[in-house]
Amino acid sequence: MLNISAQTGKIIKILLCLGVLSTGSAQLQTAYTFAATEDAPALAATGKEGPAAPKELRNFAARAIEQLSQAEPFTGWAHADTVIEPLGPGTHSWLVTVRPRASAPADNPAAGYLIISATPSAGEYKLVEYGLGPHSVFAAPALESGLAGLGLPSRGASGHTVTPVYGGPVLAEWMITLAGKPGTVHFLDAVTGELLPETTGSWNRQAARYVPPTEAAGSGQSALKAGETVRLAEPFDPYGNILWMAGDAFDLSQSNFEQLLKANRRLVFAATGADRTYNIPLPIYGYQKWNDETGSGISAIYALTGTKNSGRWIALGALEDSGDFVVYPETP
Repeated sequence: MLNISAQTGKIIKILLCLGVLSTGSAQLQTAYTFAATEDAPALAATGKEGPAAPKELRNFAARAIEQLSQAEPFTGWAHADTVIEPLGPGTHSWLVTVRPRASAPADNPAAGYLIISATPSAGEYKLVEYGLGPHSVFAAPALESGLAGLGLPSRGASGHTVTPVYGGPVLAEWMITLAGKPGTVHFLDAVTGELLPETTGSWNRQAARYVPPTEAAGSGQSALKAGETVRLAEPFDPYGNILWMAGDAFDLSQSNFEQLLKANRRLVFAATGADRTYNIPLPIYGYQKWNDETGSGISAIYALTGTKNSGRWIALGALEDSGDFVVYPETP
């Protein structure tokens, strides 16, 4: 399937693009110096839902958590509290942080998150992604690492503002604004904490095109129930064999995703777009399907990515709209 000789230029181009994070970000980080900063507000610090969260959103989040808690690896969510916070200005998305109650067993791995977006016209909430583990999206350790890389302590005197912003699963970032320095804005990756070659302009152009996926579990689909997670391979590092970069993209859809993933076991998702300033490939090695118990045939598929300790389930429709899937080759 991989035509390496014919795709050499393509490999070089993608390597240059993906290399931005591994080399370019480190160079950028050392170029900046900053004054003292304010205490960066940690997400999910209060243990209570934010007052700004609409009632329907809270109800939908509770139903989704209850659904997921009925099967592994989310059973710990049956003993969890939630915090709901808005993500970014103008994106109409919310971060639902899930964490164990004080009375939960000490070994209960309940910490996790959901991201829910409002549809622009239908007035419905969509479950765009969810996950588990200490290194999930918008987790505090990554933020603290990213701020340290910028020379900005997460706790201290005033000087910067941290805003979590979200324009879909491949555009989850922290926006760092420095007080007293108009126009000085930095963006950190919401998973790794790495400094991104993003600008306010590039962020705004990409975020303006974000539309919540139609084929995702929604607040108007009370009969949609979460099934078991299907794992077809162990988590893997896409950089372990970069020959996937020369592979042909699949035309994936809700109808053929299961068949193609089962046939190949491991796929790589790579975001595309004229305005993208960086790219991080996502390993795809499983999925979870939500089915309508009324027999209507309606379903929603969430692709499983992430690491062994921090899984991430992303609505397939959200990935289809923002990039390509290719086969991860079995041979080194």
